[in-house]
Amino acid sequence: MNRSRRRVVRRLPKLSLAVDAASHLILAAIASTGVGADQPFLDGLLYHAWRRSGGRVRCVVADAGYDSEDNHRIARLDMGIRSIIPPKSGRPTSKPPTEPMRRNMHYRFGRRADARTYGQRWQSETTNSMIKRNLGSAMRARTAIGRRHELLLRALTHNIMLLAEG
Repeated sequence: MNRSRRRVVRRLPKLSLAVDAASHLILAAIASTGVGADQPFLDGLLYHAWRRSGGRVRCVVADAGYDSEDNHRIARLDMGIRSIIPPKSGRPTSKPPTEPMRRNMHYRFGRRADARTYGQRWQSETTNSMIKRNLGSAMRARTAIGRRHELLLRALTHNIMLLAEG
């Protein structure tokens, strides 16, 4: 194979956040590098957010990247937290998912039963925008570890800035 045709996969920085919708305060953050699914990060984010809030997390709203039966089970059965995640992972199909909790989400999204609550997901996007606007979007670190540390430092700085304002 011609070396110039090889695909180069860069170690892109990735920040997964658990955000309080009312205050835009970051409750938990996981920094990583590379491309890939968000599914493996939800259990850690949810646990740390729940622990830091003193168990006051009642509902988690996440985008389709976090969709999996395991994530619904962890949230609902293990932690007693309502989960609202659109069942869009996997190949596109019109059939409902075979797993029971994802199938339930499929029917609930079809009826728009959680539309108002799911609409609050934009609050986490606002937090991402605030971080980029106030702290810049360019990464200065050169190594993967340095990038992860820089992302976590931005999350911490964001929280300090919010607390200093109020």
